[in-house]
Amino acid sequence: MDSVTHITLGACIGELVLGKKLGKQALLWGAVAQSLPDIDSAGALFLPPEQALLAHRGITHSLVFAVVVGLALAFLAQRIHHKVYLPFIMLALFFCLQLMLHDLLDTCNAYGTGLLEPFSHQRFSVNLLYVADPLFTIGLLVAFVVLVLKNINYQGRTKWAFAAMMLSGLYLCLAGFSKLYISGRVQATLEKDQVQPGYLITPAPFTSMLWYIVAPINNGYNTAYSSVFDGNDNALNYQFHAKDEGLLSNIQNKELINSLISFSNGYYTITKAGNNTNINVLRFGQIQGWAVADAPFAFSYPLVAGKNQAMLLQKGRLTGWDGHSLKIYIKRILGKPVIENKPNHKI
Repeated sequence: MDSVTHITLGACIGELVLGKKLGKQALLWGAVAQSLPDIDSAGALFLPPEQALLAHRGITHSLVFAVVVGLALAFLAQRIHHKVYLPFIMLALFFCLQLMLHDLLDTCNAYGTGLLEPFSHQRFSVNLLYVADPLFTIGLLVAFVVLVLKNINYQGRTKWAFAAMMLSGLYLCLAGFSKLYISGRVQATLEKDQVQPGYLITPAPFTSMLWYIVAPINNGYNTAYSSVFDGNDNALNYQFHAKDEGLLSNIQNKELINSLISFSNGYYTITKAGNNTNINVLRFGQIQGWAVADAPFAFSYPLVAGKNQAMLLQKGRLTGWDGHSLKIYIKRILGKPVIENKPNHKI
């Protein structure tokens, strides 16, 4: 999730657990603990782009890291606040659970989280929330502002923190039910559209009401967007994307290819534009694919030595967004068809 979500959630938990003992310092401890796993972003600056992709949400997002660092933070906090009675076991549980909650919350995104590092490199993802979801975060943000501005003697502090967390929890449940509904729609098309097992459903940008679907079929994938507000007559309009792995035969850097295929979790296609060969990671969606048929993928990695590959994960996510495109996006979320071109649907 985004930093604002982690900071505000950590502060709310800090208020509930340590607020009466540490006052507003509890907000700081909570925010710091919730943010610590993302220190891997700084280390990734010194790695080649393809290695940085695999390093992010790796060891610092593991349960081992949560336990070790959580215990260290508990020891540090007890030393700093030695004049306040703070049992070590309470601090240890507080910090370990804060770090673990960060990890578990990140599994809600499409990126994948290495919970079992260093013993297993498997990435876990349940694809329930986009990396930044305003409806999930807004309650936490409002509560955070109240907790920072209000005096420590204000009687409603715990109520604000608790209400904000409940609101986010309810939205997470709503996202789960929304995904189940969309999954049912996809299941209904399995035989008709030759969809194979292992299809992916993940949220579209900033919402859990519109979902992006990647369905494996022979020699490629069908992709589509589906809203929970789509009517029965609004069928899934799949677009076919050939995998075209044969285009990799002339690429010499096999280590790079293997790293990117591992990062893609198996959902990738190869495309060629002029002299450039790109690997597209499908699970991050398409650039406004809900409005434009055959839209390019948001993550497209050039397999060319010397090509500037920095920040490719962010490339295209907000390309072309303006007031008009935002209105179209909201219209699509509400279940209205907005595709400008006919889809390339392979059966």
